[in-house]
Amino acid sequence: MSAQSKFTALENGLEQAILAITQVGITSCDFQTSSQPVLNQQIQNLITTMKDIDDIRHQFNDVTVPMDVFEYIDSGKNPQLYTKDCLEKVVGKRQEQHAKTDALLLLRDSLLSELQKEFPDQLQEYRTARGV
Repeated sequence: MSAQSKFTALENGLEQAILAITQVGITSCDFQTSSQPVLNQQIQNLITTMKDIDDIRHQFNDVTVPMDVFEYIDSGKNPQLYTKDCLEKVVGKRQEQHAKTDALLLLRDSLLSELQKEFPDQLQEYRTARGV
């Protein structure tokens, strides 16, 4: 089974489970003794759907979900925003690192300039030794 089809099967199973739970909830809210067979059938459908989902769980042993995704879901956010937010954080960190690198390069250039003024011979020896 391809990766896409296993996720599609899981998604379909979860949608069926949600529908079955909704039907059980509606029937339970308006329960009449005459609706007992209908409720029993709906519960049986729910059990079957949950068993079908459980039967395919072994296909997802290699799938890992970051805990942050669950925190997104718990806080009512769309889990698909997780990737977007992670990329935005990475871009921000990259810009921060780039700024630090630029600052260090400016510091190096400034130090070399001052060393050239104060210790030109030693700086030339240093550059020769470094192959610069």
